[in-house]
Amino acid sequence: MDIVYISNQIKFDILTICGQPAAHAYNLQTDMPLHAIGFNDNGELCRQLENKLQLVADEYNTGKRIANGSVSKELTVWQCIQLVIV
Repeated sequence: MDIVYISNQIKFDILTICGQPAAHAYNLQTDMPLHAIGFNDNGELCRQLENKLQLVADEYNTGKRIANGSVSKELTVWQCIQLVIV
């Protein structure tokens, strides 16, 4: 499992869901809360990100399950990564 690649994929997915440019997703700071990058919805956007995180976990066989309600706008980018790889 390549943690750097997985982290960059998650950063890309976060930016894409938020409607932000994702060309340099690897530059996204991990201590950034989701609401600071436009993730202001606790409903549909959270479900979308949970689904994307689960897809990444499944693709890289991390053994993680992302439960409904795991993602909120208060999480940081690093906490989202931890949902998948820690």
